[in-house]
Amino acid sequence: MERIRLTLDSLSKQTDQNFKVIFVDYGSKYELLVELKELFKNYTFVQLFALEVPQLLWNKSKALNYGILKASTPFIFIADVDLLFHPLTTKKLEDFSGQNSFGLFSLNYLSKEESAEVVKRNKIKNLEIKRKGEVNGMILAPKKAFTEVGGYDEFFHFYGAEDVDLFDRIERAGYKRKKYPDKLFYHFWHESFQGSEDKIITQKPRVKDIMRVNEQHYFMNNQLEVIRPKRQPDMGKIISKEDSNLLKTPAKTYRIKNIRAQVEHFLHEIMPAEKGVICAVFEEDPYYSSFKHQVKKLLKKETQTYISMKEVNDMLLKKIVFEYRNANYSFKIAEDLKSIDFRIQL
Repeated sequence: MERIRLTLDSLSKQTDQNFKVIFVDYGSKYELLVELKELFKNYTFVQLFALEVPQLLWNKSKALNYGILKASTPFIFIADVDLLFHPLTTKKLEDFSGQNSFGLFSLNYLSKEESAEVVKRNKIKNLEIKRKGEVNGMILAPKKAFTEVGGYDEFFHFYGAEDVDLFDRIERAGYKRKKYPDKLFYHFWHESFQGSEDKIITQKPRVKDIMRVNEQHYFMNNQLEVIRPKRQPDMGKIISKEDSNLLKTPAKTYRIKNIRAQVEHFLHEIMPAEKGVICAVFEEDPYYSSFKHQVKKLLKKETQTYISMKEVNDMLLKKIVFEYRNANYSFKIAEDLKSIDFRIQL
């Protein structure tokens, strides 16, 4: 909340107030939304779109596509919520804008100590910049450029490659790429959201090596010279609250233990043949963590091949990303991390 407030403060101090902010919230908890709505009362230029999709996997591409479609201005600038804007930013952006080109910008990374000072002073003067990044998600382009290429590719889930993929597709569509070196944007320090959590199961859905999968999709889009994303029938289409409510009353419920054969058979044979709303509860077999099983595993006398709930999680999430990303579904990991409730309308 503090980073969002400071970001909006820096926008409120722009020399030219020639902009609107579209703020897309993609499934945050109710308590956070209450705080956001209260904060936004102080900034008349902000329009909030709160998408009620906590049941879905994080998809930055879909969230941004939704915002792009809601924009009424001829030019759109994409930004994250952890940036500080130089007071001349919007003036410069207007100067940079062109109907046949798109702009990319360098990002100045603040250290942990410098970020703390900015919070304390609420100013961005005399900042010491030790690291600058040329590859980031910021882009300025005509709205028609975004819609012409079908927006961001919504295959990309979690994090990685959705921005560079968009830049390349807009360029292939005939728009000229321009880079602007001005020191207009500063990035707040915060802990990385990548790393060890991808290798363990937590209540927040994560997939091991998902960035590699995203990277491969980006490479193939380039190799095939894709302009509009494949298998993306609509840009920024969001599951309605009415449709998501259908998942509360499934016609069938399956219970699948963390045995590899059971998981694979359900994902690749049972689920594709189903129709309507179904619920699948993947659960850890009590035998899996028993002493008897551990001994049998050590002696290589297992009769069934068990897999961890993390492996179950990754298999299911990849199935969603590759085959069911446009479906009406919900995904929830239990607090004890020993079961996953997955529902889908087929």
